[in-house]
Amino acid sequence: GFFIVLVLSITKLLSIFANVDSFIVSIFAALVIAMLFNPIRNRIQLLVDKLFYKKTYDYYATIRKVSQNLASMFSIRKVYSFVGDIIFTTLGLKNIYLLTAVPGGGYEVVYYRLFGEDRDKRQGQAGDVVADLSTKKEFRIDENSKIVKFLKTSDDVIIRDEIQRISEDFGRETADDITNTLKPFSGEAVMRIFIDDKLEILLILGEKLSGDIFTNEDVNLLGTISNEAAIAVKNARLYKEKVASERLASVGMMSGTFAHEIRNPLTSIKIFAQLIPDKYDDADFRENFSKIVTSEIARIDGLIKDLLDFSSSKASPYADNVDIAGLVDELVEYIKGRLELEKKNIDVEKNYKKVKINMAGDSEKLKQAFINILNNSCQAMNEKGVLKVGININGQNIEVKIADSGKGISPEDVMKIFDPFYTTKSAGVGVGLGLAISKKIIEDHGGRIAVESVLSKGTTFTISLYTAEQPETGSNN
Repeated sequence: GFFIVLVLSITKLLSIFANVDSFIVSIFAALVIAMLFNPIRNRIQLLVDKLFYKKTYDYYATIRKVSQNLASMFSIRKVYSFVGDIIFTTLGLKNIYLLTAVPGGGYEVVYYRLFGEDRDKRQGQAGDVVADLSTKKEFRIDENSKIVKFLKTSDDVIIRDEIQRISEDFGRETADDITNTLKPFSGEAVMRIFIDDKLEILLILGEKLSGDIFTNEDVNLLGTISNEAAIAVKNARLYKEKVASERLASVGMMSGTFAHEIRNPLTSIKIFAQLIPDKYDDADFRENFSKIVTSEIARIDGLIKDLLDFSSSKASPYADNVDIAGLVDELVEYIKGRLELEKKNIDVEKNYKKVKINMAGDSEKLKQAFINILNNSCQAMNEKGVLKVGININGQNIEVKIADSGKGISPEDVMKIFDPFYTTKSAGVGVGLGLAISKKIIEDHGGRIAVESVLSKGTTFTISLYTAEQPETGSNN
């Protein structure tokens, strides 16, 4: 009707104003309208459907959206919420409930959504409402109910309008039980999701806002989403199991390491404590006892501090204006003096000029990071070698290189040295947290740490930190 009126109108107007033969005008108008037919028709169709008929959706666009989003979800709760929301909004439903199998049999509500309910309010109260629904008998579905048995044996989606057919094929008792089960949910359709050949999830869909029936396209869409959801839930479960397994292995490794490291100093303390009754009058014994107990307690305290430092999620407050080059130089001098006192044949070379450059940071944390690396380099050389420390300025970045001439690290171990509790040192030297803590501190300050090593030649650590100031250089140190 629209196109007939359009052709006649154009023909009439052109005949009046252009004084052209009406037949030619009709042909011209028809050709123009023919070229515009498809885009105009599609727009009119969408407008009419939106105003007067059912809610429309792009089937393939919806499937692409579902696939893309579920592929990156590893939280089962997020999968449930996404699947429920996408079905609810795409089909334009009044309500939807998602039930999952629970230990001991049966299915309980883990997600719901109702039309017209305030979204923000629902998100805040959804957990309480779901918990409340799961305790109500009418919102629980028994594992031995007729509807569950039907879904396990039939490939069909249950549509309430087709329950008469179910009655004819499976008996009136089954049809009545399905009807009664759907009543509390105001359910119009039921979709099931199998995972590893087990009926794990039930989707109960309410009536459409438009009042339309569920079409074959709707059923196909539900079937595809169900298959995608099954894969996503299975992946999320595998991911959860993997994380739990890794956490358990980490706890086991940590427990074994700390048990071993703490047992040694406790053994020393225990032996001295047992000798107190017989040796108390011995002045040398009392002096040794005091030194050893104090030292071993400090060692245990250090182990605990390392663990707390590593596990702490509290970021550095960045309260200090740190002269990073001056800080490194101070620590190098400290290491140099300590090596002389310990009479170790390790030379310290400072390959940098006097430079002052400030950065926002936690000076104590940064000292801890650098001293850990310096100590690690010294230990790698045993009691003989060369420790080289260089400072390079690259724009607003400062690079600190700490190199030793030690035994080096094998290629397979280089990638592991920053892992917590990983160590190649002998028992009693450490628990493998020093470098992990240093890496965490450097990264908390927006920096990077890298390592290069060659067996029998040595190892170089490169720490790169961002600074907001240009350096003030001076003479060679």
